[in-house]
Amino acid sequence: MNRQTIGLVLILLLVIAPLTAAKPSERDILIAVTAISDATIANVAAYLNTPALNLPGSIFEKEARATLPKALELKDADLGIYRKTYQSLNKPQSNFLLSLLQSAKGPLNDVALLFLDTHEWEEGQVSLTGRVSTVWGEGVTLASLMTSVVTGGAIDPIEAIVDVTAAGTRLSTDVSISGSFLLFTDQEGYFVIEPRELKVNGE
Repeated sequence: MNRQTIGLVLILLLVIAPLTAAKPSERDILIAVTAISDATIANVAAYLNTPALNLPGSIFEKEARATLPKALELKDADLGIYRKTYQSLNKPQSNFLLSLLQSAKGPLNDVALLFLDTHEWEEGQVSLTGRVSTVWGEGVTLASLMTSVVTGGAIDPIEAIVDVTAAGTRLSTDVSISGSFLLFTDQEGYFVIEPRELKVNGE
């Protein structure tokens, strides 16, 4: 084998190796889907705060006169920073009245923090970039959604259509997820996030 052939083989190996290494594992996919799920509920909860909570790396898009956002833009939105933000809001209060006021200010904050704490996100582990479009359901407004949440009523399915890339130290490679999630409360009143029709890296 001459030098020119050896050089060509080496170049091909250098090109092929990164492509082979770039395929996400099942663990990577699970972490990415979990991160997007948690980010979705965290941002819904953030919007229901009074006033709306601005999570770092998250920007809501809302049409004129609409009370609920039509989409969410994510730019290096770090799940660990989300978690720290909600932990800072969840400081124990000295009396019942202050605790009640805190709950009214952000009625889904505890739910968001439960998801973030359960998966133990730390800063730098996973950040998200992309777009989440929301379909709130016919006739749903900010007032009607807040009423359902505060009174413990059922939350009808909210569809979140995602096109998001996850990156960070908890992943062996970047993972792009597209598809949709449903957010709703089940018959027992528990908040559920259900992935649907998801594609990984376009497949």
